Amino acid sequence: MKSFAKRVLFFIFFIAILLAAVYFGYDLKTNPYVLTKIDNEVIESEGKYIIPGGQTIGVELNTEGVLVVGLADIISSEKVSLSPAKIAGMQIGDKILAIDSQDIKEINDILSYTESNGIKDYNFTVERERNILNIIITPVQVYDSPEIKFGFWARDDIAGIGTVTFVDPQTGKFSAIGHGISDSDTGSLIDIESGTISKANITSIKLGKKGEPGEIIGYILKNEDSLGTVESNTNFGIYGNINKKSMGYFSSNLIEVGKREEIRIGPAQIYSCVNNEIKKYDIEISKIFYQNKPSEKSFVIKIVDEDLLKLTNGIIQGMSGCPIIQNNKMVGAVTHVFMNDPTKGYGIYIEWIFDQIYNNR
Repeated sequence: MKSFAKRVLFFIFFIAILLAAVYFGYDLKTNPYVLTKIDNEVIESEGKYIIPGGQTIGVELNTEGVLVVGLADIISSEKVSLSPAKIAGMQIGDKILAIDSQDIKEINDILSYTESNGIKDYNFTVERERNILNIIITPVQVYDSPEIKFGFWARDDIAGIGTVTFVDPQTGKFSAIGHGISDSDTGSLIDIESGTISKANITSIKLGKKGEPGEIIGYILKNEDSLGTVESNTNFGIYGNINKKSMGYFSSNLIEVGKREEIRIGPAQIYSCVNNEIKKYDIEISKIFYQNKPSEKSFVIKIVDEDLLKLTNGIIQGMSGCPIIQNNKMVGAVTHVFMNDPTKGYGIYIEWIFDQIYNNR
């Protein structure tokens, strides 16, 4: 009798599992958060309304310290080819913070200090992988010239074009780009001291193709006031504050923030300004990744809008940050393009961006 009861209970359990699989099967395929407990570590965004972006903007960032982006040999007055910086142990990616305890903010600080002190041992304070190092470098006089050089290339600013994701009407904070801005020479995330975003004018489009990403080509309108200031450069984009007098540049329409568990495989849209006018373009969300911690590649999208494909061939540089809309809610932002197929790319959950801005993780 006991054996029979066990069989009945097992049969009931099996039928219950089967019915649950049939009932939830579709949602489990379209959204991995179904039947999964959602953590409450991210900032609560339910019922939150924001201003959708889509505007193409110019971004100008000033680095924190001076970044070493290259090492080069110098022909010295003795006709010897060498790089004093390389010999001393300086590396690409080092961030120069000070020389002889003199704070260095920009390249001109290095030039003015070393030109007035001539050839001698200089104590460079640099940051490398979050460690502070001191490197002694003696420059050489350039052959057939009064100049002295250390044998490294450096930069103190960076500029480019991207897209605004959203503006928070309550706080004036904005998010843009969707992924971190890294130095093209070193590949490392740039630590910034300050920055601005401004209006930009698009002059042409370089079409994307397999193995070669396209690009929005344009220029920053520097003769106009900036739209806002950049507070931080993170793995999930830049964020900062919109100037009060610039709030009118953005739409007065609001859109609700969508949560991760609301996203479904299927039709969606992006807002983009690749033709100097914000338009809504059709896309498909084709894959959703379960993530219990922030990542800049949360789901896969495919451009299906014929008008956008004619303009760009898919996702191109400068479109990073385009807001992604599904069921009248903002669910994410465009981050990366597939190198082997420009019609496809990644999106990031909008919750991860909110978490970065307001929890500062």
